Amino acid sequence: MNDEAQFGRRIAGLLSERNGQLDPAVLGALGAARRRAVAASEQQFAGVRSPHAAMAWWHAAKPAAAAVLVLAVLFAGDYVNTARTQAVQGEVETALLADDLPIDAYLDQGFRAWLQQADSSSSRS
Repeated sequence: MNDEAQFGRRIAGLLSERNGQLDPAVLGALGAARRRAVAASEQQFAGVRSPHAAMAWWHAAKPAAAAVLVLAVLFAGDYVNTARTQAVQGEVETALLADDLPIDAYLDQGFRAWLQQADSSSSRS
């Protein structure tokens, strides 16, 4: 037990001992003063919200907050994954369009026929 608590208990004990020696009129006046002080403090703190009420609200909102957080993380992950996939696909398509065809493509007879067909159909248009 700390020193302050011991000191407080000692003072309370001494005051309790002296109560028996006080005049009943003084005891009545002290009791009335105490009741007035307690009533005044109750009125003062009547408008103040208890921290327990805020904590009760938070305990009720925890599951909803957790669900919102999980959904936000999932949507963010999906967004990042989609952006990364599109970036990789764009790099591949850019590389395919910018690169020269391999020599095997020019030697392939089917490719040559496709080029001639594509060229003749574009010249008709």
